[in-house]
Amino acid sequence: MTDNGIGAALRAVRSRLRLGGWITLGVMGGLAFLTSLPALDVLGLSLFYVLLPALALAQLPILDHEPLEKIPVYVGSIVTILALGLIGGLLAGRLEGVAPAGLTPLPTGELLGWTLGVTAAGILIILLFRPLDARLGGGRSELLRDLLPRSPRERGIFAGLSFSAGVGEELAYRAYAFQAIQLLGLGPWGAALASSVPFGFLHGYQGPVGVLRTGVMGFVLAVPVVLTGSLLPSIAAHTLIDLLVGLVWGPRLLAPSQQEPSPR
Repeated sequence: MTDNGIGAALRAVRSRLRLGGWITLGVMGGLAFLTSLPALDVLGLSLFYVLLPALALAQLPILDHEPLEKIPVYVGSIVTILALGLIGGLLAGRLEGVAPAGLTPLPTGELLGWTLGVTAAGILIILLFRPLDARLGGGRSELLRDLLPRSPRERGIFAGLSFSAGVGEELAYRAYAFQAIQLLGLGPWGAALASSVPFGFLHGYQGPVGVLRTGVMGFVLAVPVVLTGSLLPSIAAHTLIDLLVGLVWGPRLLAPSQQEPSPR
């Protein structure tokens, strides 16, 4: 890539960061002055609903132009996701009783049934979105291919990333973000829908169709939280979906335009 191209991408990143920062400050101000939310929840809602998605979208212009080193990306993502999960878990713990979201144990059969059902629904969502991916050009196809693990070492670290995402993202979005938005008057199903929107944008690197697909997936992952009061099926299903996509089926679940080119 030319220096001019890198410069343009960096300028776009900085512009998006400034915009995201101003929007976050505006949301914080609105929540602080127009609601009776505690200060921690003003910060928490602004973080998970606005700032984190804004940061995820801000980095997009540079992703296609920087060499991708998978292992540092995996390790960095593990640390970031677990940190966000810790923050979300601590904030959610303060809201016990606001909504049915927590690490409530379930009978083994019920936990297994929910886990397998949500996992199957998640894979079905991926398959149903493949034609739309193909029609619209597949989104960020080269990036998605490059992120798939290949070597045994990459696959091992990716397995750790899958577990981290299952725990950290669920604590952040199906525990705290789901509960906290209900403080503004939404019911559980409205909160499940609302919390799925920023969750989708957090995966902006997957392209526009990927954002929509991940948002739908987020809503499905919230269903057992609403109906059982436990986060455990969502954590298990989220982890399984990531493991299956990354380690078992890999490129076969990408849209046709995203798959590896055929050798000639």
